[in-house]
Amino acid sequence: MKKKIAKFFKSIVLKKKRNLIERILVLIVFRYEKLKNILSENNSKTASKMYYQILNLERNIIGGKYSFVSVNELLIWTTEWIKSFPTTYDVVVGIPRSGLLVANMVALKLGKPLTTPELFEQSLYWESKLINKKGDYKNILLIDDSITNGTAMEESFNFLCSSRENLNITKAVLIATEDSKHLVDIYYKIIPNPRIFEWNLVHSKKGKFATDLDGVICENCPPGVDSNEELYVKWIKNAKPYLLPTFEIDVIVSNRLEKYRFGTEKWLAKYGICYKKLILWNIESKQKRYGKYAQRKIELLLKIKPSIFWESSFGEAKKIWKVTKIPTLCIDEMVLFN
Repeated sequence: MKKKIAKFFKSIVLKKKRNLIERILVLIVFRYEKLKNILSENNSKTASKMYYQILNLERNIIGGKYSFVSVNELLIWTTEWIKSFPTTYDVVVGIPRSGLLVANMVALKLGKPLTTPELFEQSLYWESKLINKKGDYKNILLIDDSITNGTAMEESFNFLCSSRENLNITKAVLIATEDSKHLVDIYYKIIPNPRIFEWNLVHSKKGKFATDLDGVICENCPPGVDSNEELYVKWIKNAKPYLLPTFEIDVIVSNRLEKYRFGTEKWLAKYGICYKKLILWNIESKQKRYGKYAQRKIELLLKIKPSIFWESSFGEAKKIWKVTKIPTLCIDEMVLFN
């Protein structure tokens, strides 16, 4: 239904000749877009809240809400999916890199050799000693985790076909869209775009991206360390990395004090974190932060206007979403408030 609504409005906008009702609808759409642009450029709290409320309403009506899939869901879905597979496949071929995650589970459950398209060409496989080697594998199960436009699947399929003659290849993905499901022979779930996969978090940027620091990019500060200045400074220097995005972060929003900027920037540089802006808390003492953690982030995020925010704390993530309607991913629980 949402797709039909979006298609309907698009067809009206593209029309050269419109009737009275269509002209009114086009006027409403243009006025709506103008209002949205005005609100997006206004950094006041009220305007920013209205902006996100409009975006949320738009996503609910015509689609565009983020769909989040956790690793746990992937494991459960793959386990269920495997039950429908025949046992006639000779080998499971996973498309690197994400496809190998699903392909490995399938190969283990079916008791089949596992390989990649490139290794298949070289007749190289991961095999158990208990598997009876056939040598010349013909019945291929080619697997990827998901499909959108089918480019990776088609390239791998063509590569396999060119590497050996008379192959019987079944193209399979765990997750497809309505528009891409015809590109494969079998699939398990239909999940629309935009999609966020836990196993691809650090490689997939969705719009303007803002994130928390402690508990997301690096570990959370251990209990008792925060109250001891010497230990805290030492911890900042040696904190263990956690999720390190491979793309450029637009804004890092941290409740660390401004006076720790040098140590924080040095740590970020050490681990090659690429970012545009680092916002720390410019107050005198840590004690003045108590009870204001989520509220400060809310006020900052309404000015930053990110497409999505990563937050470590479940409680804070839930509150940020409730007040701002900014899609917020809780890293601790791997739950997306959307």
